[in-house]
Amino acid sequence: MKLREFRRPDAPRFFELLKGEFPEEEAMLGMRPEGFEKLLRRLYRADLRIILGILRMVHRSPFHVYVAEENGTLAGLTMLAFGPRAGFVSTVVVAPEFRRRGFARQLIEAARQETARRRRPYVVLRVLAANASARALYASAGYQQLDQQSFLVHDTPSSFAGGPHGSAIRPFDRKDARPLAEIANRLNPQAVREVLPARPRDVAGSNWADRFFTAETASWVVDRGHGPEAHVAATSTPLTEAAHLSTPIIGESVEPELATELVRTAGVWLAERHPVRIVTSIAEDLPRGRRALQEAGFHDAMAHFTLYRSSQ
Repeated sequence: MKLREFRRPDAPRFFELLKGEFPEEEAMLGMRPEGFEKLLRRLYRADLRIILGILRMVHRSPFHVYVAEENGTLAGLTMLAFGPRAGFVSTVVVAPEFRRRGFARQLIEAARQETARRRRPYVVLRVLAANASARALYASAGYQQLDQQSFLVHDTPSSFAGGPHGSAIRPFDRKDARPLAEIANRLNPQAVREVLPARPRDVAGSNWADRFFTAETASWVVDRGHGPEAHVAATSTPLTEAAHLSTPIIGESVEPELATELVRTAGVWLAERHPVRIVTSIAEDLPRGRRALQEAGFHDAMAHFTLYRSSQ
């Protein structure tokens, strides 16, 4: 087996593994082949390939996709992105005919080594609570639980309807990002703040990423005249049938009814884009956000754990 970076000819096999080996996530998100192909065309433009190649050489690439190859066949892969204190591993997958040969372990080890080279002290990944074999693998590789989260789904986005939102809710402004990040960090447990601190840029989103993924994004805050107290963002993308809602940030001063109105404001905006469903994720440690989602019609779909370990 050899490990290498993802190449454009790997795309059909990549998409095949995504659809076949993540059935629960696929059923929830509904990946669109045409959107995936459009994304790859953008990613493999000649100018962008040159930029990404230079960034990888100097260990500044925003992400990596590692491929495990056996006798010319793509046997497995994983993705690695970077936050301020952690490398974030996702999509660890090995084709059935190549399992139990240590490929997954080598993929996550490659991600750990690159995270250490990038001087992030932690490596983080998420795993479905029901995936016992993957959880056993990660535990044997030194990962431990950081938090427990749930995917929540709204199955009937068209049911969101209404006029303009209330006067306490307004569109997000860039100057809101810092106080909202402070609220998010205050709500999260200390261990989560240590490994995955909320940054203003996380709340503000990325215009570059929206353009790259051809996504539409809008976000709103609760503001009753003394600054933002809550926030939620909505994203519609051609990559998936499902639209996405960010984890709501609901400050301690926000009443449950107002928090629900904030979520419904995002739902109305998404309903106009006609997604099949809306998906979000929230930690068990955020009861105010969970209640707002449930009151707006979201229901629990799948539980998953955030795991972490030292990058050293």
